[in-house]
Amino acid sequence: MKFKKEGLTRFISHLDMMRTFERAFRRANLPIAFTQGFNPRPKITFTPALSLGVTSSSEYMDVEFYEDISKQDVVLKLNGALPEGIQVTDVEEADEKLPLSMLNCAKYVVTVILSEVGPEELIKSIKILLQQKEIIVEKNTKSGKKLVDIAPLIYSIDLADHNSDTANIVMSISIGQQGSVAPITVIRQLERILLKKLEVVGIHREEIFYISGDKKISPFNVEENISPKESK
Repeated sequence: MKFKKEGLTRFISHLDMMRTFERAFRRANLPIAFTQGFNPRPKITFTPALSLGVTSSSEYMDVEFYEDISKQDVVLKLNGALPEGIQVTDVEEADEKLPLSMLNCAKYVVTVILSEVGPEELIKSIKILLQQKEIIVEKNTKSGKKLVDIAPLIYSIDLADHNSDTANIVMSISIGQQGSVAPITVIRQLERILLKKLEVVGIHREEIFYISGDKKISPFNVEENISPKESK
């Protein structure tokens, strides 16, 4: 199931979003399956959580129903029970060969204000960053602070478009169990090279993929060849 998260709902935490969907399924009276045991839970699996303040047009979740129901009914009933800003856009039968836990790449669009930095400077800083063999950053983990090399976690960065005021930086970066990096962390590394501050006014997750070899596959099995910039 594919959905988008926009507007003020970008400030809803991942946990609150999960609760929102649980309530929506109940209100919509959809035949969702539950786990067994003392504390039954709806059988719902989500893609990796969005950071607060980030919008998305391509969030996914796997949902198990205990009886057949049409895709059209799921979309219509669920959207009628969801708050403004969260909307289901597509429903497909889940592919057991590509569970959501295998997704390892997300494409983001980060919008920055060009007040102190020109597009040429930005392009140059992106090239310098991508040429670095190591990019060591400090990350907070459950066991404390840890130094991590994020260079292998960056698939591509590009300046997509710009005008006199703003620029859109498109980046494909790693998510999931093999390691992840936040878009804002990549922006901070560009600032380190520029020696200037980049004012971020928007971060949007455009799509999530599974990258394997020279192919990238979305949860709905839309397969594309990866660009040279995304290859590792």
